[in-house]
Amino acid sequence: MIAIASTLMASMTISMSVQAQNAEHVQSLKENRTCQRCELSGLEAKNANLRESFLDVADLRKSSLSGANLAFSTMYYADFRDADLSNTDLRNTFLINSDLIQANLSGTNARNSRWKYADLTGANLQNANLIDIELVYAKLNGANLTNASLRNASLYGADLTGANLRGADLYRADLTNAIVTNVDLSQANLCRATMPDRTISMQGCTLIK
Repeated sequence: MIAIASTLMASMTISMSVQAQNAEHVQSLKENRTCQRCELSGLEAKNANLRESFLDVADLRKSSLSGANLAFSTMYYADFRDADLSNTDLRNTFLINSDLIQANLSGTNARNSRWKYADLTGANLQNANLIDIELVYAKLNGANLTNASLRNASLYGADLTGANLRGADLYRADLTNAIVTNVDLSQANLCRATMPDRTISMQGCTLIK
């Protein structure tokens, strides 16, 4: 496979396969951090500074963005299936109908983000910082949320069927109308969380003496 290397922000190298990516689209991302209907699958952009990017209908399947800075970015219908987003900075990102099926988001920081209708089926969110995130109607079927921090997160109407929430911190999280079929919540912190039936859980709360 032929690869072309180009420099982004003087500190990052993007390697692209000419068979999978469009050179003009890579150039647009590199220079303007903006790309619409981009073909960027298989992109190699580890530790890239892509802060405040705008990606509209971008194909980033199987891309490697580990350690990248995507904070304050806006992404509509972005396709991150099977992408490596581990340890990325995704704070304050705005994702609408984005596809993150089987994506690796372990250790990522997505605090205070808005991910509406995101499909995170089978995604790895182990140890992720998801404090104050909005995952309204998100699909989290079979997702690994082990030790993830979901404090004050909105999971209204989210589908968590079969998700792993072992050690997850859901303090004051909103699970109203969420689907929790085949989910073991016994080892999660649910202190003051709003449960699917709208009751308030005290599981995990420490009594003050």
